[in-house]
Amino acid sequence: MIPEIGLILLIISSSLSLILSIVTIAGIKLDSEYLLSYTKPLATLMCFTLITAIAVLAYCFLVNDFSVAYVANNSNTQLATLYKVAAVWGSHEGSMLFWVVSIAVWAAFIINRAPKTEQHFHHKLVAVAALLIFGFCLFLLFTSSPFARLLPDIPIEGRDLNPILQDIGLIIHPPLLFLGYVGLTICFAGAIAALLCGGLSQQYARYLQPWAILAWVFLTGGNAFGSWWAYNELGWGGWWFWDPVENASFIPWLVATAMVHSILLTAKRGILGYCSIFLAILAFSLSLLGSFLVRSGVVQSVHAFASDPTRGLSILILLIVFSGSALALFAQRVKVKSTPLGFSLLSKESLILFGNMLLVVAAISVLLGTCYPLIFEVITGQTISVGAPYFNSIFVPIAALIFLLMGFAPLLKWQSSNKLKLALILAAICLAMALIATLIMQDSFNIWLLLGLFSALWIISATGLAIVQRVAFRKYEVNRGNCSSSSIRFYAMCIAHLGVAVSVLGATLVSNFETEELLRMGPGQGKTLSGYSFIYEETQAVEHRSYNAIQAQVRVVDSQDNFITYLYPQRQTFKTNGMQMSAAGIHSGLFGDLYVSMGQKLTDSNNLNDNEYLIRISYKPLVNWIWLGALLMMCGGLSTVFITTRNSVNSKVQQPLRTEVLS
Repeated sequence: MIPEIGLILLIISSSLSLILSIVTIAGIKLDSEYLLSYTKPLATLMCFTLITAIAVLAYCFLVNDFSVAYVANNSNTQLATLYKVAAVWGSHEGSMLFWVVSIAVWAAFIINRAPKTEQHFHHKLVAVAALLIFGFCLFLLFTSSPFARLLPDIPIEGRDLNPILQDIGLIIHPPLLFLGYVGLTICFAGAIAALLCGGLSQQYARYLQPWAILAWVFLTGGNAFGSWWAYNELGWGGWWFWDPVENASFIPWLVATAMVHSILLTAKRGILGYCSIFLAILAFSLSLLGSFLVRSGVVQSVHAFASDPTRGLSILILLIVFSGSALALFAQRVKVKSTPLGFSLLSKESLILFGNMLLVVAAISVLLGTCYPLIFEVITGQTISVGAPYFNSIFVPIAALIFLLMGFAPLLKWQSSNKLKLALILAAICLAMALIATLIMQDSFNIWLLLGLFSALWIISATGLAIVQRVAFRKYEVNRGNCSSSSIRFYAMCIAHLGVAVSVLGATLVSNFETEELLRMGPGQGKTLSGYSFIYEETQAVEHRSYNAIQAQVRVVDSQDNFITYLYPQRQTFKTNGMQMSAAGIHSGLFGDLYVSMGQKLTDSNNLNDNEYLIRISYKPLVNWIWLGALLMMCGGLSTVFITTRNSVNSKVQQPLRTEVLS
């Protein structure tokens, strides 16, 4: 009976979302305050019913109700309680329900916190969000119901959660990524609302800015923790593989980065409003396209959520309906006039505009490499693969140009700047230092190492110089204990940019200086790598609630025979399905990781030692800087959200929309 309550709540929620959109649109058209007064209670009620529905699903997991197909396929009586809760969003149906619930919560929060001025904008935003929720609810009810029953054949035991997902990464990565998609959904609804209101004014941009930044923060965390999860859990020793599913979340992040900067420009200067709207539509569309790739089965990946063509087709239909309608409205409402933008070529505005163009080009290049094999197979019936060499050769030079502009941005002023000479001198110094470091570090010239080192040095140096200049200029404010909101935004931006530099430096050094050996090892055997000796001491049997494991005990000492640590890589066999996995043994440090993974047991008729395993040992310099940089980016974004939200609440002045050229 409990699952039926969840299903009924989902049906009620879909009905409420349709009623909410109709009542709100009718209230706006008829200019009826009476009808519009129902917007807040309807949005709140819809939010409540959806939250209750996902709570019912969580309850089914906790009580092991295997009559529910979703629970039977993704849980087991032996599964830890924490993973039972995480399993709610651990597969296709639950993750889509989590997505819908999050949209409803976000929309209800916005409409209940909306200022009294410009109510129509917020009403239109919520009406569009309600229509999106209605579409997703129909998708859940007809193709992906999380409350579908297995009656009368109820299994005694569940199939268990995929062993790959039984990790803390499941608790962190998917919610962050879905919340990022939800943020893009809210930005999409805000963009449509702005189009219906005549364009994205400065005031509307200020309303959307914190939500856009928050979406970007969640997407940043989702991508970063996803790579951290793969690095720790899968035993491959890598942090990014240009996998199609990885690309599916990375592409919207690139466009979302451009969208955040464009909305900042609109809020600050009142320009490029239609460009901001287009980027919001594009980012949301790419998030839906990514969901289609992940859930349709058109790409094969260890990260894929589902492989059901029917569900994939349904998502594709939603993509066509939502994005097609938005683009049609955009084409109808956009106003393009050749009027001066009011800033020079050497200004912060120009850098943001050029940077956004490069970000979109980078996203398109990654999208092309991801989708081209699918298109080629459909047309010719033959299969090809596009691997890391394509993505590195196309994406890295574009990223280097973006990083070059990123360094100039904090040094230049709005509208015009006379500090270009100083910036160019600093850039030349950083390039010379990077070139010298490249030639010292490697015997042969490595263009990729040079680009990475220069990018990191340039961003750090330029940001540092900008901070010094800012501190000198604002010294009298610091002495008075006064720090303006613009100063807080500036320092938050610097933190985010430094985070990018830290991630770039980590990715550059681990990609160029990682050392690795793949060998057979058994008790009493050892290997020296990068000044560290890895000694395989013994093989142990480990009993766990969910799995049995063969575990290697590996002692690590430095070149002076000083003890460093013990590493315990495992070869796990899960009790419920017999699936085998490798769990790496990792010793993490600020300047590098010692990494050991354990493969299959090796047999050799000519070898008397039958206790040898395939072992991968690695030293990964600065690999943790990749995720440290992501955390800095998130901290910078969250700081900006705080100050921007405070300013948006206090802002009372509506600024007129400025006409601009859509580039």
